[in-house]
Amino acid sequence: MPEILHKIIESRKKSLENQVREFEKSLRSHATNKRLPINQHIRKNGEHVSIISEIKPSSPSLGKLRSEIKVADIAKEMEIAGVVGLSVLTEPLYFNGSFENLKFAIDSTTLPCLMKDFVFHESQFRIAKEIGATNILLINQLGNIEKMYDLAIQYELEPLIEVHYKEELKDIESLTEIGHKPKLIGVNNRNLNTMEIDLNTSKQLISLIKNMLRNHAFVISESGIHSHEDIKELIAHEADAFLIGSSIMQSPDIREKIYQLRGLS
Repeated sequence: MPEILHKIIESRKKSLENQVREFEKSLRSHATNKRLPINQHIRKNGEHVSIISEIKPSSPSLGKLRSEIKVADIAKEMEIAGVVGLSVLTEPLYFNGSFENLKFAIDSTTLPCLMKDFVFHESQFRIAKEIGATNILLINQLGNIEKMYDLAIQYELEPLIEVHYKEELKDIESLTEIGHKPKLIGVNNRNLNTMEIDLNTSKQLISLIKNMLRNHAFVISESGIHSHEDIKELIAHEADAFLIGSSIMQSPDIREKIYQLRGLS
């Protein structure tokens, strides 16, 4: 495991137990609202640009992304701008995320919501389900992808499986060989070892993934997307959707930034 990723995981192991315990004290009831998962919103969006907009207060590489974070207001702006889903960071130390932020996003919109975290423990699936998330991020580099995938299905969460290296595609193939049918694969353009971003990662991997899965999954390009030009370039390389965080969160006008990314402004 890359050194930076290892540090994040070790800190997450220390923070998770307390975070779960404190949050469950305040969680009064199980979520009852039913909403479609992200893959179905991408499908319904047809030929329009499909953006999963990320609520991310901070990042390890850029620090604090926004001076003031009102998650409910931000989530509503993103919904009005026409995104197909929300990705909400719940890791507290490096990204200043929280389970509360995920709950605010779910309570204030009708959009599918992805719990984005470094997921390794069943409690994270349970919390995601209790809050009302539709999707959960599974980073393949963390290992145990078969077990994590099974837990996602058990908790009725649609997994977004994230890869960065070509060698990781063997793990996706192994999932299909035992009968799983992933609907969402994310290609992270950020190298979690160096934190460097290269959109060529998506350009090189997306067609390989689509050929391997016979176009039965939507492939999402993640990280480093700043403009509609970036999106057009990635669409030419068969990207189906785009998970965008920093460039949206840093914008003084979130709604207008999303319109620009979608090519509507």
